[in-house]
Amino acid sequence: MTEPEGSAEPSLRPFHPELLRDAVAIVTGGGTGLGRAIARELGRAGAIVVLAARRPGPLDDAVRDFAAEGIEAWARPTDIRNTAQVDALVAGTLERFGHLDILVNNAGGQFPGRAEALTDRGWNAVIETNLNGTFRVTRAVGQVFLRQGRGGAITNILIPSLSRGIPGIAHSVAARAGVYGLTKTLAREWAPAGIRVNAVGPGLFVTEGFQGHMAPAVGQEITRRLADTILLGRTGRPEELGWLAVYLSSPLAAFMTGEYIMIDGGQSLGAGLSLLPEA
Repeated sequence: MTEPEGSAEPSLRPFHPELLRDAVAIVTGGGTGLGRAIARELGRAGAIVVLAARRPGPLDDAVRDFAAEGIEAWARPTDIRNTAQVDALVAGTLERFGHLDILVNNAGGQFPGRAEALTDRGWNAVIETNLNGTFRVTRAVGQVFLRQGRGGAITNILIPSLSRGIPGIAHSVAARAGVYGLTKTLAREWAPAGIRVNAVGPGLFVTEGFQGHMAPAVGQEITRRLADTILLGRTGRPEELGWLAVYLSSPLAAFMTGEYIMIDGGQSLGAGLSLLPEA
């Protein structure tokens, strides 16, 4: 797909470098792909970023790369399916930095397959990570926010078009729909404490993970057809999702909670009806 004139440049830094000064942010799935891009943009806006993921190698690489940019980062290998590891992540963050202000729940995973062919093991694996894991981290961080008594910001990274469904990943859609409901509920439950909870539905962003795992699994033809449904004529850049996460995590979004925002280049609108002639 071609890049339209006026599309965002990767070098653009739209936020003041001290917007999130002294804020401490945990980003799950922060070692690679979209999570890493989100963490980088939070760091560029002044936050101290704590990266959590299962594999230590990518985490170490990210911390080293961030340090070269002047971003303070710390990594803790964490499996969000394991309550003890989640609790250790949060406790370690507090021990090292003294407080916690931001959570971005990005960690998750899925594999494509027809619903009738999904095994119990396959279904449960995705639910355990994408729904239960997200809740574990949110619960642990929420307890800290409530104890600190100074609010906090939580952003849940979901998928687009939850209301339309996505054939081929029924397990992931079901899990993310659960997180959507959790987002709405916690936004109401924790609002009196100044804790904001929002969700984002990113569309097609081409990352190393997508190219290495998802794209080969679904095939080049399906990937091409997906890209052709994006109204703006291009796939998303990871930093563009990072910018939205920065906004939602910052005082700029202090009056926003319980929202589900799609960032998909208009893909979720579909082709729809048009009475205009073809261009």
